[in-house]
Amino acid sequence: MGAKPSVEFERHVRELEALGHRGSASALEHRAAEYLAGELRSLGLGPTIEPFRGARSLPSRHLVHVIVAAIGAAVIGWSPVATIVLATAALISLVAEQTTLVVWLSRPVVRFKSQNVWVRIRPSGEAKRRIVLSAHYDTQHCGWVWKINRYLAPLGFRSPMLLKPPMQQVAFLFFAGIILGAAAVVARHSMVIGALAVLLLVGYAVMVLLFVQWALGRSVPGATDNASGVAAVFELARQWMNSPPADDVELVVLLTGCEESGMLGAAAWIDSHRDELRHLPTVYLNIDGIGFGPPRFLGTEVPIVGLPIASRAFIVDLCNQAAGELGLTDAGPHAIPTTDGLAFLERGVPGVTIVGFQGDGVLPHYHTMQDTLANMDLAAAAAGVEFARAVLLRLATSRWPAKTEN
Repeated sequence: MGAKPSVEFERHVRELEALGHRGSASALEHRAAEYLAGELRSLGLGPTIEPFRGARSLPSRHLVHVIVAAIGAAVIGWSPVATIVLATAALISLVAEQTTLVVWLSRPVVRFKSQNVWVRIRPSGEAKRRIVLSAHYDTQHCGWVWKINRYLAPLGFRSPMLLKPPMQQVAFLFFAGIILGAAAVVARHSMVIGALAVLLLVGYAVMVLLFVQWALGRSVPGATDNASGVAAVFELARQWMNSPPADDVELVVLLTGCEESGMLGAAAWIDSHRDELRHLPTVYLNIDGIGFGPPRFLGTEVPIVGLPIASRAFIVDLCNQAAGELGLTDAGPHAIPTTDGLAFLERGVPGVTIVGFQGDGVLPHYHTMQDTLANMDLAAAAAGVEFARAVLLRLATSRWPAKTEN
């Protein structure tokens, strides 16, 4: 893995980083969308900038749920039924929203303009299949949570799939609120229940502190996460145009906003194009953070809270074939939280996400102000582009199962 990425790859990463810190649904994210559309036009393509309702940050969405449950805990002495109802609503909404299929309690903060940038590259013959080549271009807020994550991520990586969601402790607090409320219905004036309610409120207060500090943190430069993925998409799109691997496959280039605030861009695009996705068999190839370490692929997408969802077997087989051809070790399938691939899989669109990470799921400079081109593993990024190219080629030239449901 000693090769360096192309000059064009480094240019795209450098120019995206230079635009400023592209926080979800921010003015700089809008500026980045215009830049990306201009770069696609320079390739002779006619991109569309498609607006949708986004959120400025993921912690603001989490915060709404914590506040609702905390109000319930605060009134347990007066109305334990309200405690149960509010904690249950917070838990159900939190898990449901992480599927990307709905926006419930956090709707008041999902109200800001964001946009997806996309373009269709038609085949020379009749289109019989479609590949969506995607990457997000917005960046995350820095915060204490990412310092904590640095130590907890290796533990989560080694744990069983169902234990990987990083915000499961929030869901556990909501569940504890439901149990405590039920106990208070039976023994309303118990001192033990009162003491436990205080501890629960302390837990909620800690979460509020972490989420507020996270929401107020600056957006990071986002060179690796995810200017590297965007630059890789441009590389593959240019090569596809110069030498199409199939004459019956349509390639859609999709650059999404608001991935960092809950995969809202990918979800909005799929929902807006649901009819045409059903009309033509479609798979996705998502690229996210390929400069953190050796290239890997995700056989399972893990929501921040909720149940993981697995990629289709034929996709995993194609990725393993590509990894074998390139001599990659421990390429996958892996599972780490969480990428735009979750929005596709939840809607029945098969595919895979290409990532990069070091052993035990370590992502150097992840969601920190040090995520710059100077700190990117350029050799790993180059290998990630090559791996994504090999997977894309196999998707374009292989026979898909007769029933590829979208």
